Amino acid sequence: MSIFALLGLILLLLSISLLVYQGMTAFMNMGASDEFRFENITFVDILDVSTVKWLEGFSSVYVQSVAETLLSMPLAILLFAGAIIFFLIHAFTSEKRLRKA
Repeated sequence: MSIFALLGLILLLLSISLLVYQGMTAFMNMGASDEFRFENITFVDILDVSTVKWLEGFSSVYVQSVAETLLSMPLAILLFAGAIIFFLIHAFTSEKRLRKA
């Protein structure tokens, strides 16, 4: 197993555990009511406001919008996308082994 496959597995397990955690907190916050609110965790929720302010310093509006989009995406989706990227890197760079029976 290559390092890329291992990183992909770690990111996949992190994204699944984050989704399970978010689902459990939604059920726990539900209490006796019928209101199920699934709240996504994003980088904006994790990082400090002053840390996110550096986005305004970019000279290009397009770079600002891409950075804001990535920081406001749910963290589980970003981790899952990272896992897919590492699995693809592993698939294209690993040795092709054929089993001989």
